[in-house]
Amino acid sequence: MEKALVVASLLLMAGGGVHLPHVADANKGKILFQRVDLGGGTTGKSCNACHLGGKGLRSDLFQRKKITIMGMDKHNLAEVVNVCVEKSLGGVALDPQGNEMADLLASMKTDLAALKELQ
Repeated sequence: MEKALVVASLLLMAGGGVHLPHVADANKGKILFQRVDLGGGTTGKSCNACHLGGKGLRSDLFQRKKITIMGMDKHNLAEVVNVCVEKSLGGVALDPQGNEMADLLASMKTDLAALKELQ
């Protein structure tokens, strides 16, 4: 047991090999939703500029197999978010598996669940 602890400590100190998974944070996602520089955005817009109060976001977004946005068919919500980041915000697509995307999607899931309850 002590040897395993020493090895794990050395790996952490050396900065190699051991990475804890990111836990999506809806609160961080809400902040990202407001940022005009998301993805290096250049238009001065944020996600919230077009989707104030969840406008245009349907409660079934996470269940749909195909979503058409700006005439393009996308297969998941991360792809849709990146269309908005690139086209509306003038930025560069986020890593679909990255922390920012996970946080944004967690925020959207929380907000959509709240909207669904109000309906």
